[in-house]
Amino acid sequence: MNTLMAKIIVERVIFFLFLAGLLALLGFAGSSNMQKPVKGLHVSVASANGNYFVCPPVVHETITHAFDSLKGRVISQETLEEIYQLVNDIPWVEQTAVYRTINASVNVDIRLKKPLLRVINRQNESFYVDVNGNLFPLSEAHTARVMLVTGHVPASLDETSSFRSGRSKDKSEKAAETLEGIYTLASYIAGDPFLNAFIDNIYVHRDGHYDLTPKNGAHIIEFGDASDMEKKFNKLRTFYSRGINQVGWHHYNRVNVAYKNQVICSK
Repeated sequence: MNTLMAKIIVERVIFFLFLAGLLALLGFAGSSNMQKPVKGLHVSVASANGNYFVCPPVVHETITHAFDSLKGRVISQETLEEIYQLVNDIPWVEQTAVYRTINASVNVDIRLKKPLLRVINRQNESFYVDVNGNLFPLSEAHTARVMLVTGHVPASLDETSSFRSGRSKDKSEKAAETLEGIYTLASYIAGDPFLNAFIDNIYVHRDGHYDLTPKNGAHIIEFGDASDMEKKFNKLRTFYSRGINQVGWHHYNRVNVAYKNQVICSK
């Protein structure tokens, strides 16, 4: 064995011994920290778009109600996992992190769901659908300013939790198909700055066709089904840039882009 090879082996041995020692030290520190009484509970809630459906004091109260006061108690990893499950089951919560800090506090970091649209179904029940296709209830604390979907929507919050993840509990495929079409259309609108600022309401007909209502309420856009969305919206853009300026926004009551290569307007 030459000198260079021996030097490499020694360096590797030293490195692995250092790494093992560091891991052992961290494990000891973590174990020691878990034996300390809790000094406090801190809850933080983050929302990407300002929709605070639940606030930190409410979550704090939910935890302390379920586990009494954590302050001054020694709690186990299992308790942290139970707190995680409790908070993660709150319907407006998308993601949760529960952990002990180095100063023996328990931190609960929450990220809330981001609503894409609000549905009022045919039974007049209302719920949100988030950007990932999850359904969740309204909140007394906050009302999100998102697209409103009304009309013949057969799905309900109690029957369908997530039509995109295969977790639908609805025995009828019609509800999931309807939500999938609405979700696809709303996602396209939300992803376009002009359309997102312009379209306010989606009405679902019994045959699955859609009417779109602009925020200025000038007319109804008869959109047809969710096929060829890009082509239909391109026709609408062309009509707005070349046609509507000639007669004014409120000249027509209905603008139909459902048919190929044409825009049909009616008063």
